[in-house]
Amino acid sequence: MTLLRERYAGQGTLNSVRLEDLSSWREAWPLLERAATRTDGGTEEEVFQTLLRGDAQLWSVFDSEQDLPSDLPAEASAKAGAPKARRRAAVTTQITLIGEKGCRLWLVGGSRLAEWAADFLAKVEPWARSRGCTHVWGTQSRAGWQRIVRLFGGEPVIVDGKASWRRRF
Repeated sequence: MTLLRERYAGQGTLNSVRLEDLSSWREAWPLLERAATRTDGGTEEEVFQTLLRGDAQLWSVFDSEQDLPSDLPAEASAKAGAPKARRRAAVTTQITLIGEKGCRLWLVGGSRLAEWAADFLAKVEPWARSRGCTHVWGTQSRAGWQRIVRLFGGEPVIVDGKASWRRRF
């Protein structure tokens, strides 16, 4: 899967993350750990290896309105005078083929989802479409997602026997 650099149009920055910068993973995992535990999404090592193999993409949402030099490792960014932004959320996506090609929001963690979810979907949908996907989808791992998914035009579906949601493009 190709790594992207995207800016989130809301009150912060949306970046796909280069895993060569291990500090990015160390900051993202605490945000994703609860979702991974709740959904049997894997251990920290399993999720990290999935990302390293290119079988999933890691995205981050930051509080800063300024662009972050995402092509630089964290230490080089700090030396270059880049602003220190607090990571608000982390999301992993996977391209799946269950009947038709889709973009699964695999693990989602962080805060203030309602503030950035629409902008995130607006960035991820064209990225997923460019990879041949017809929809984004995810499992219904908790009640709060049902409300959020309805706000963004998602519909309930069953995928592999699990309650899930889907939003077609």
